[in-house]
Amino acid sequence: MIQRQGKSFLLLFFKKEGLAFLLAALSGCVAGPPPCAPAGAWVDAGSGRPVADPVAGVRAGDVVLLGEQHDQAADHAWELAVIARVYAARPDMVLGFEMFPRAAQPALDRWVAGGESEAAFLKESRWAEVWGFPAEWYMPMFRFARDHHVRMVALNVSRGLVHQVAQGGWDSVAPAAREGVGRPAAPSEAYRAQLADAMAGHGGPNMTPARRAHFIEAQTVWDRAMAEAIAAQRGHTMVAIMGEGHVLFRDGVPHQLAALGRAQALVLVPRADRCAKAGAGAADAIYIE
Repeated sequence: MIQRQGKSFLLLFFKKEGLAFLLAALSGCVAGPPPCAPAGAWVDAGSGRPVADPVAGVRAGDVVLLGEQHDQAADHAWELAVIARVYAARPDMVLGFEMFPRAAQPALDRWVAGGESEAAFLKESRWAEVWGFPAEWYMPMFRFARDHHVRMVALNVSRGLVHQVAQGGWDSVAPAAREGVGRPAAPSEAYRAQLADAMAGHGGPNMTPARRAHFIEAQTVWDRAMAEAIAAQRGHTMVAIMGEGHVLFRDGVPHQLAALGRAQALVLVPRADRCAKAGAGAADAIYIE
């Protein structure tokens, strides 16, 4: 899920104001909804009731998917806190970032090795071109990785590949131009429906069935690319940072990971709303910022 001012070619599917925050239904034996959680609490995504800290149970080799809203600075501070918690228990961890295409991997490796300045790192990774959200929101995570010698992995592919799929479908891309990505697993019907809703605003009422199919294919290629990069780190605890549209309801990346044999990924998202709920099954837990 990505939208940069003037640069996005796919719609931001899950805008903060567009999420369906569900109110808990009242039953005849319940006087009212549960009290809203305090900041710093973990809650169930469906009921909003407190749950045990899910990060405490992270084991060697686990995958933790952190779904952010890219334009929320507080989400990035939360991500750093989770990273630090996981590192304390699993110092062999690896960090994955949607923000970087695979071509940026050499720049990430040089950065972690301590061989260049922040300005050089952002220039060599082409941050302003491939992502564009304020670098200062993400730099604390990058500094943590360098300071603690934690490998950073570029999860994404080029915008050009996703754009080509959106225009002509997966089969229009020559195998040599697929950047090593395999054919995605078919998305769930619920995910198709969500993407179809997004397309109604993106392409208007005149979008052809072929364009609609290609649009959905482009999103699943994006998800598949990140899932493959995560799965390749088998044996290491992986914390992956990406837009929440790629993780909610275990569609997107979790779905593709399951097709790759990694069905147990932990899905976590933050919310500033102390009464936040996102629907049963939206995530394994919500953190109240």
